[in-house]
Amino acid sequence: MNKFQNLNYDKMGKERIKREHDLLKLNCVSDSEFESRMAVWDRMALSSAPLGAAKNFIEATFNKLQNDVVNASRDFQVSFSDFEAMAKDEINYIRINVADQKTQFVWYAIITLMVAGTVAICM
Repeated sequence: MNKFQNLNYDKMGKERIKREHDLLKLNCVSDSEFESRMAVWDRMALSSAPLGAAKNFIEATFNKLQNDVVNASRDFQVSFSDFEAMAKDEINYIRINVADQKTQFVWYAIITLMVAGTVAICM
């Protein structure tokens, strides 16, 4: 979770919009699942301090989500174990698509070397 200390919040906002579209339009998830997954995004966006251990982060996010649902008098149908699995998926998604710039740079370097190698072979 320490990798999330220096997130690019502009990139995170753009990626969140893509993720919302994927979940709602392409995957057609339930409202409870969508709300659970977006709670992870909200919590990461609002957290200014290091997040600490993933388990503590997930528990705090679930508790906040439950409190928000109770305060809004809505029905919420996701157990903690389901929420935990979805939260881990979203954390991995964010880690890969928002926070992991090293992997992206490695792929760009590999592609550049392949193109340069192809051009060198053709000459």
